[in-house]
Amino acid sequence: ALTTLREVRRRDVPGQLWRFGAELKRRLNHVAEEVGLAARCEGIDVHPHLHFDIADPTLKSQVTTLYIQEMAKRGCHGYASFYLNAAQGDAELDQTIDAARSAFEIIRDGLASHSIEQRLECDVQKDAFRRLVR
Repeated sequence: ALTTLREVRRRDVPGQLWRFGAELKRRLNHVAEEVGLAARCEGIDVHPHLHFDIADPTLKSQVTTLYIQEMAKRGCHGYASFYLNAAQGDAELDQTIDAARSAFEIIRDGLASHSIEQRLECDVQKDAFRRLVR
């Protein structure tokens, strides 16, 4: 544990994560604006998350699921929240942004043609904690 803590300090992992997250948010927001998708990457820089500006909760869940699905197809496995780590660098950031651009375009087109549900190849994502509050 002490060796890990020393390495974290030596590499300035907290600073690295704050910088990476800020750049991820900036670039994702730029891509969403460029593509014309009402989405924002928000939250604290070390744990940003995507917010799709969709009022209908069912459609919003479908859009989030479509985002996760399309990102996974492009090698970015995760959710609409980003869990950053010190192994991520410029190449991973570029890959994420490129994948997000494609996913955002698919979502934009699906919203325009009312075909989000037809584009899903998996079950709709469920709130992980929903089972605890029923």
